[in-house]
Amino acid sequence: MQTMTETLQKLIGKPLVESTDQEIYLALLDLVRSKSAAQVRPVNGRKLYYISAEFLIGKLLSNNLINLGLYDDVRDALAAAGKSLSDIEEVEPEPSLGNGGLGRLAACFLDSLATLNLPGDGIGLRYHFGLFHQSFADGLQNELPDPWLNEHSWAEKTDITYPVTLAGKPYTARLYKLAVTGYEGRTNTLNLFDLDTIDESIVHDGIQFDKTAIAKNLTLFLYPDDSDEAGRMLRIYQQYLMVSAGAQLILAECAARGCNYHDLADYAAIQINDTHPSMVIPELIRLLGEKGIEFDEAVKIVTDTCAYTNHTILAEALETWPRSYLDKVVPQLMPVIEKLDAAAKKRTNDTGLAIIDADDRVHMAHMDIHSTNGVAALHTKILKESELNGFYKLYPEKFNNKTNGITFRRWLLECDPRLTATLEKHIGSGFRKDAAELEKLLAFVDDDAVLSELTAVKKANKEALADWLLHTQKVRVNTDAVFDIQSKRLHEYKRQLMNILHVMYLYNQIKENPGMDFYP
Repeated sequence: MQTMTETLQKLIGKPLVESTDQEIYLALLDLVRSKSAAQVRPVNGRKLYYISAEFLIGKLLSNNLINLGLYDDVRDALAAAGKSLSDIEEVEPEPSLGNGGLGRLAACFLDSLATLNLPGDGIGLRYHFGLFHQSFADGLQNELPDPWLNEHSWAEKTDITYPVTLAGKPYTARLYKLAVTGYEGRTNTLNLFDLDTIDESIVHDGIQFDKTAIAKNLTLFLYPDDSDEAGRMLRIYQQYLMVSAGAQLILAECAARGCNYHDLADYAAIQINDTHPSMVIPELIRLLGEKGIEFDEAVKIVTDTCAYTNHTILAEALETWPRSYLDKVVPQLMPVIEKLDAAAKKRTNDTGLAIIDADDRVHMAHMDIHSTNGVAALHTKILKESELNGFYKLYPEKFNNKTNGITFRRWLLECDPRLTATLEKHIGSGFRKDAAELEKLLAFVDDDAVLSELTAVKKANKEALADWLLHTQKVRVNTDAVFDIQSKRLHEYKRQLMNILHVMYLYNQIKENPGMDFYP
């Protein structure tokens, strides 16, 4: 049996000690692709399609090595050749496919589905620059493009394309496939759509670009600036490209497995991640109509197939669009949306539940209320009692809760090997697949020796971070202090801005009260 050193040297074509970090990275990319392909499994029964405007998947190399059981062997082989896996990781650009909690939840779901050996693929867009890259100059934030796509991207180009009509013009959506590995589980797929006509050179002056040049700009950025009408329209263009190509992919895959479209719900379950993919509902109804299925049956099929995750009660997340926007961008959907609105208005006299309101605005979430969940018990409670109360009164059986979880392996096995080793010493390795196993730590709640070990791990990690800060930021920090670290871009209305305001508040408190006992 080949050692990992021999495997890598064979892939590179020369000894590891003579190889560059780039050459080693590309060899590991090939190794992961080969091993993950071997974990692809056939689909029996229903398959989940998780449609989301964003997937915050992070760098993939180490995560895939861990999931495929290769991490330790690779790290040791590199170390023996005087190489560092951490240095190799720096070669990999981070995929610019997601931004916040909504995107991270989507990524965690995909990881968990593969780990649990459940067939579940993602559907999204292949953004070229993601949101933006943050830099600071003279105390001001600058937004710059965040390029990540290159010839060695994890997302591999396919020959599969789907026609999508936008504002009466034909476009061709191309499918890219990105392998999603499970921890000791199967390999699923993140399906990403793009246009071959995208032109990155139209971006200028930071992240400015012509928002009306749809063929050139459609997948340039995640959440393009929507402070003007062109930006808001562009978001609708993006959303329809995603759901139309995604719906065609779903129908094609199900048909290939024997689906006759009348039984679509036996083959597919579609999870709508927030309101951005809401148009998949009328689009599927429209496509089923093209297959010869009557409207009422198509509605029943799609109702049985789709479910909706609500992420926040903030108004900007419960999207509404002027009907005129949809009339322009997706006129083929409006007859379907009108019929859905008419049916909704027959069910209730509550005008607040209309899909098309009196101001001719289309409420995207109002099409989604089939199986509806919040992402925390309190959040779901608020949806039931306040934001979606009218729907809850009408359909109490359609509301349920799914509390957010995380893919904790990334934050333990990869990011904190010291803590991982300490945990395994005391409670074994069962927690790697079952987070509930971490409750075994409660047995040591009064064990000073174990608590001291854990404290020492935290101290060592803080010292390593302090050393990094000193070398990269030229800032010396006290490792006995409480660290409050923000590692995200500042955003106009998100909590990052509130955190900075809190830092200013604390600073002023300390300056104005020099005698007070502030913890460092």
